[in-house]
Amino acid sequence: MKKIIPIYLLLISSLMGCLAGQQEPSETRVTETGTSRPLAELHLSTPKTNYTAKEQIPLELSIQNGKFELLVPFADVATKIAFSELTITDANGERVKSKRPITMENPSKYIMHDGESVRCIRGFELKANTHQVVQLEDLQPHYRLPPGKYSVAVVLKLEVYRKSFIEPHPQVVELESDIRRLQSNRDAALTASAKNEAINEIRGQIEYLKEKHKDKVKSIYLPVKSRRGAASLTSNSISLTVE
Repeated sequence: MKKIIPIYLLLISSLMGCLAGQQEPSETRVTETGTSRPLAELHLSTPKTNYTAKEQIPLELSIQNGKFELLVPFADVATKIAFSELTITDANGERVKSKRPITMENPSKYIMHDGESVRCIRGFELKANTHQVVQLEDLQPHYRLPPGKYSVAVVLKLEVYRKSFIEPHPQVVELESDIRRLQSNRDAALTASAKNEAINEIRGQIEYLKEKHKDKVKSIYLPVKSRRGAASLTSNSISLTVE
């Protein structure tokens, strides 16, 4: 396969201000330029250039993050959803239509945070100057590709969020609820001293549970209302031949 030079795509100044903590619009766009550091760079690849009609055609998308740490939806950068906006053109420049869209559920979930139930989606933290790789096992089930030459590229709408939560352990949620009930309890039979003692005991149980489960892998969640903007990023174009 010939060497591919990836395309650098940059956010316009509104999103740059957004990522610096300034006010931003709900939607932002990117523009191609070589004068600034990119928000993120997409590199699309496939193991070889020639495939038979019955052979699997795997794709790999590498997302090289820029200088910002980004909170983005898990589905967009860690599942096949990253390939949902594939663009495939044949040797005549005609776009190939999808026969089976690349879809996947990304349900929202309510997470308890500071005593409130917050609607979230599963998130992913793209660390600064790191890359994330996502793969599509086979292109063939999604596009009808008769023998010929094709060009393939990916457009990724990268949404960015302000906040993330870690889902608390169910017992922690229950114990925190017990504390709030005690704090709001105005029963004269329960003295202030007894109430404080009970609250401190519960807090001790919470700390014990957090310490016990601290090494377990935890998923992060993004409050849907904390969405700060989005950028459409385009990968390089690769060539492949179906024989």
